[in-house]
Amino acid sequence: MTDLIKQFNAGDHNAAIQAAVKEIDAHPKDPKRYATLATMLIAINDYDQATQLLVQALGLFPNDPELLYSFGLVAYAQDNAPLAIKYFAQLTGGAGALAADADYMLALCYQRQHNNQKALAFALTAKDADPTRVDAALLCAQLLLALGSFAQSAAMLEPFLAAKDARVLFQYGLAKSGAGADGSPWLAEAKRLDPKHYDQQANSVRDIAGFLKASEPDA
Repeated sequence: MTDLIKQFNAGDHNAAIQAAVKEIDAHPKDPKRYATLATMLIAINDYDQATQLLVQALGLFPNDPELLYSFGLVAYAQDNAPLAIKYFAQLTGGAGALAADADYMLALCYQRQHNNQKALAFALTAKDADPTRVDAALLCAQLLLALGSFAQSAAMLEPFLAAKDARVLFQYGLAKSGAGADGSPWLAEAKRLDPKHYDQQANSVRDIAGFLKASEPDA
């Protein structure tokens, strides 16, 4: 299955998907084969086929963690956060990378529902499972920023600054500005490293100063 995933990631989607279907036919009692094909279908945005496959697979293997996670991904991709939460929630509290991934996805689901406090709890759990995980740290920082905890948001990202990740530098610059410091050096560096991402992020918050002012906690 590793070779199929490599083939898919190299861009040979159709051949990899056809081969994954044959793998299921050859090993119909192996849930991992279904999960692999579902992942491929999700990656090409074929959510209907992915859903049909996962309904079938969960009928055969109702408690398989990878299949539950994949169904959560399909629901999230289709903007159905309540359904995604139902599936991801079944995987939390365990050990291993999949449980941490489920915590991370739950954080994204609750963020989408504008429940930043609950989202932060799950994002912190995901980060605690792997303190080196940049995406979890970034999500924590974003949520802390939205909650007006600027200093905590900046502190969350400080261990990652040396890597010169434009996403981290942008978020850190916002947090420092919100905390009353000069965040412009980090924002400028983020723009230099990845102008396209900077423009996307800047557009998403529109006016940075206005965003920070709106995010300030009530006095």
